[in-house]
Amino acid sequence: MVVYFWILAVLLLDNSVTDGHNDHMWVKYRNKDFMLVHQQMTWMEAQSVCYSLGGFLATVSNSDEMKFIKSMTNLYPNRVWLGGTDMFAEGRWVWIENLEPISFNHWYTGSHQPAGASDENCLVWINSNGYFWHDITCKKNYKFVCQRNRKTIKEQ
Repeated sequence: MVVYFWILAVLLLDNSVTDGHNDHMWVKYRNKDFMLVHQQMTWMEAQSVCYSLGGFLATVSNSDEMKFIKSMTNLYPNRVWLGGTDMFAEGRWVWIENLEPISFNHWYTGSHQPAGASDENCLVWINSNGYFWHDITCKKNYKFVCQRNRKTIKEQ
């Protein structure tokens, strides 16, 4: 069902996102590339766009990577989608890239995040509250960060 939605969403999306590469730029960080997409979309639409660009919604593996992504989104006091979800099993947070459990996290503890509401299945990074993560409904429209992994080139 999810795969079907992604395929359908890619076919229906505005070509300005997938064809207008001048508006978006991949930024290299270690063995990954990241892109902040300024167009606001739902979490599923954002994942579809990232997929069509050869990637997926961004994962955060450690505090250094979090600082790097924060530097990309620093100018935007809004919310951005990341690739975390518990849509497959309530309360079991995984990265959409590989469905691996989220080990490193930066959940906001002030409101007991993730709050666990059944309709709050997507991870949003709220820049205006100290860059903490929250779970929220996937139907909201936010900017998002795509990621793609680069193949390691062997030194000769």
